[in-house]
Amino acid sequence: MPILKNVLGLDLGSHHLKAVELRQTLRGLEAVQLRSVPRAEPEDSLSALVAGFTQRYGLGTENVVAALPGDRISAHRLEFPFRDRRKLAQGVPFEVENDLPFDLDEFVLDWAVVGGDRSRSEVIAALAPRREVSNLLDTLRAASCEPRVLEAEGLVLGNLVAVFDLPGPRLLIDLGHRRSRFCLLLDDRAVAARTVALGGLALTDGLAKDRGFSSEEAERAKCEEGLIGPGTRVRSPEAGAVLDRIAREIVRTLASLEPVLVRHGPNVVCELTLFGGTAQLDRIDEYLTERTGAHAARLGLPREESVKGLAAGGAPALFAPAIALALRGTAQARTRMNFRRKEFAVRLDLGRYRRDFGGTGVLAAVALLLAIVSFGVSTALESRRASTIETEIARLYSEALPGPVPASVGTGLREAVRAANERAEFLGVYRGNLSALDVLTEISRRIPPDLDILFEELSIDRQTVRMRVYAKSFEAADRLGAELAKFAPFAQARIGAIETDRKRGGKRFNVTISLAPSDERP
Repeated sequence: MPILKNVLGLDLGSHHLKAVELRQTLRGLEAVQLRSVPRAEPEDSLSALVAGFTQRYGLGTENVVAALPGDRISAHRLEFPFRDRRKLAQGVPFEVENDLPFDLDEFVLDWAVVGGDRSRSEVIAALAPRREVSNLLDTLRAASCEPRVLEAEGLVLGNLVAVFDLPGPRLLIDLGHRRSRFCLLLDDRAVAARTVALGGLALTDGLAKDRGFSSEEAERAKCEEGLIGPGTRVRSPEAGAVLDRIAREIVRTLASLEPVLVRHGPNVVCELTLFGGTAQLDRIDEYLTERTGAHAARLGLPREESVKGLAAGGAPALFAPAIALALRGTAQARTRMNFRRKEFAVRLDLGRYRRDFGGTGVLAAVALLLAIVSFGVSTALESRRASTIETEIARLYSEALPGPVPASVGTGLREAVRAANERAEFLGVYRGNLSALDVLTEISRRIPPDLDILFEELSIDRQTVRMRVYAKSFEAADRLGAELAKFAPFAQARIGAIETDRKRGGKRFNVTISLAPSDERP
């Protein structure tokens, strides 16, 4: 189903049509509206009723999910000694066909993995007559409400676990008007379903028979007075017999599913969750708990963070099947059955997409054209800027290094720097572009002729000149430092380690000249 679209769950009940419209956004699900309309007696065609229903409330019909009635579906539980889905796709039809007294081509088949482990699979396969699928699609298509998904009525109830707290083994019971649907949940997954032709209408008929009421009077008395009194005593024998039949069908369903429940764990306890119109009868939960031995309770409120505004839109217990159908069309779907297969598969309406997105396509084309033009203009401007920069670099190169400008200025600069470094290493170039010989010459020239000093040691190490000097007085050392400091590269000349020469009677001291600029010295 599309993201950021409204999804309509359409419950085609025998007493009411119910619809739940959800909006799926990036933040989650929001309830748009929950609507219901009764099916009058004698009623109009289902197509006309659905068309009027959707138009009256403005229900979105682009993404509709409906279900085929459970009594039109045959479900089979199968086991396979492998998990590979490709093998299952081949094995399921083969196993189902062996159990059918009819030709498999007369049915639409879908299946889902509902259990197993790494080495085995438990599969539920659902069969629906092609005629039933075709008739329902034609009916809804005539109402302009064609479903994108056609689910199995009982199994689709498993989607309720997405928004309701339904932990543990649990039998979901939809007590409808003419039919009741059972869905077994294990580990938040629908693993089995069953439909029985028994519901609220049978209770109404029983009450009418006991009291001599019309159907309308009996329905009103059933809803207003109730059927079950204190101590779970049923006020109408005929209605009580129907309630007992419903309880027996629940017990029979649990007994048939006992092999499945035993695999879930020893002494497993299965709870009953009731919803639907008949589930609203007073004390029916107490009655079924007493008759079946399993704890029964009505469906509660959805989790607060699950679907925004769902509880405020209507009673969840009444709209539960429609909620399950709507959830099937969202990203939170837990079931994957869909009888829209092969010739019934949804066809892509390219014309509709062309109508819906034609304007968007034109805008996209214009945007693409503008992007191409922008790219071309940007490329031309960058090319012009690069040419200007190359011209300026060539000019600066010719000023710094006379001669022809090479094709690659960067390569020429690297070669010039490398040659200068080699020459510096060979000649010994220091600050002020002085060689070692220039340094010695300048030191000699800076010493006044009348200054009587003797150089005992002299070394030039990197950017530092160190000398050991002998003079007859301290004043000679001070004067030597002052004379050397007059030359800019020797401005950092320092006199230190002055000591008296006991043999000769003069002074010995060190002279250190730093040839590196002050911001380069460590």
